[in-house]
Amino acid sequence: MADRPDIFTWLASDGGHAALAGALGGVVRWLTLQHSWREGFTTLIVGAICAIYIGPLALPIMEQTLGKIVPNGDMAGLTSFLTGIGGISLSGMVIDVFQRRRAEIAKGGEDEK
Repeated sequence: MADRPDIFTWLASDGGHAALAGALGGVVRWLTLQHSWREGFTTLIVGAICAIYIGPLALPIMEQTLGKIVPNGDMAGLTSFLTGIGGISLSGMVIDVFQRRRAEIAKGGEDEK
């Protein structure tokens, strides 16, 4: 059982830091928009997931845009936090694009009949 990583070890890793920052970004978004508990919990989870997977992609953009203004040089933390705040919007936008495209394809398929 010693081979199994515990949650505290993972939280101390870079991925854990990103997940925590993204989740807190989701909490900020939830509190400012005053959603229900269920929507808030979803926002927290989506913020953490987006920070883990999208945060590293956004980091170079944020570093070039904001430079070195972040205290203690924690640009990765700021990027994860901001990705957590925008994670719901970003994922919603991607889902909307796919749904719109699928509707266009379905509509085009009906016209051919």
